[in-house]
Amino acid sequence: MRVSLKGPQPSDTASPDVYEEAQYAERDMHAVWQELRDSGGLHRQRTPDGQEFYAATRYADVREVLGDPATYSSAYSTMLTVRGDGDVAAGAAIHLTDPPLHSEIKRAFTPLMTVPAAQRLEQGITDRMSELFETVRGRESFDFCEAMVTLPMTITGELMGIPQQEWTTTGRATVRAMGGADPAGSEYQRRFELFEAHTTIMTVLGEVLEANPSGDTVSGRCPVTAQVVGDEVRDVALLNAYAFLMGANPTVPQTINQTLILLASDGDLWSWFTRQERTGQRFVDEALRWASPVNHVLRRTTADTVLAGTEVPAGSLVSAWIASADRDEAVFEEPYAFLPDRSPNQHLAFGVGVHRCIGQHVAALGMRIFFDLWRKNVRSVSLGGDPGHLISNFLNGVVCLPLTVTWK
Repeated sequence: MRVSLKGPQPSDTASPDVYEEAQYAERDMHAVWQELRDSGGLHRQRTPDGQEFYAATRYADVREVLGDPATYSSAYSTMLTVRGDGDVAAGAAIHLTDPPLHSEIKRAFTPLMTVPAAQRLEQGITDRMSELFETVRGRESFDFCEAMVTLPMTITGELMGIPQQEWTTTGRATVRAMGGADPAGSEYQRRFELFEAHTTIMTVLGEVLEANPSGDTVSGRCPVTAQVVGDEVRDVALLNAYAFLMGANPTVPQTINQTLILLASDGDLWSWFTRQERTGQRFVDEALRWASPVNHVLRRTTADTVLAGTEVPAGSLVSAWIASADRDEAVFEEPYAFLPDRSPNQHLAFGVGVHRCIGQHVAALGMRIFFDLWRKNVRSVSLGGDPGHLISNFLNGVVCLPLTVTWK
């Protein structure tokens, strides 16, 4: 999705529809979300196939939905594009379960995701990311997305237990599995490419699990989830390995991509950035708020409820628009400005409550390491062309990022 440096423009608000996916590759949706926030907190909309859903766009309402798993269940689907009978992993994967089952699954992975655990990964991530930087050093112009396709795997690859020879394949597939890249392509072609990407990921992870990975890796702990869930039909270990990979890989690179677009376009911000000795957590938090890499998450109500003054029947689909909440004027001063030292910054990019991202500490560490290396190695950066954006209402993705770089 394009993110305007000047904030939403009135001409962008041609339609209040938040579902239609192609628009996310072409326009800045913040104008639409602002219009919806201004006209009320909850909006009834329909998907192209006629499925009704509610869109929560204000910060307070999004936070209420995310913070109340008893009323707004995750055990159906987290994406608007996956409806029908629900996600194939519903009720089995960590992000598609509610307490107490969710807490039992989470317990198996928590020791790998604590602050001390993340700190133990720092040197390895730094070394792998430095090696990746060396592959582009000296190139004045390149597509960052293509050149850095393994960037997320330098952070999560070893933690997941995925062999390095699979990092390129896996890195490409995790982005493609979220949406299309070619606006001119047919719907059939796009759906086929999504299927192919999901199949690729499942194949790689299946081979990893068959190799009995170490218990110090996410994949090595996934078999425990099968015992916890007790589902004899589905491959619960594989579904959870998939959930972790798809949760980890898109967030970090897409936050970095959107921030690099900003750094390459805003001379004042670049000047501020280059004067810092190290990347602080406030900068990372603002990058996460700015990018809000996950546009929305989906929930289904378990009982009749009232949200934003609107009666919502049991069994309703409610989409919580995180990207909209992270620009809510009622919460954030100058929401359309990137303030690198913003405080407080209660962004919702990692979610909130029981489903707050379990890998947040590892993700934040990876972003700090990247921006430190970028500052250390790059003298200047500018856009070498128009970025290309993912066709997806779920992930705020960049699929092509031409950069012109002067190296130190």
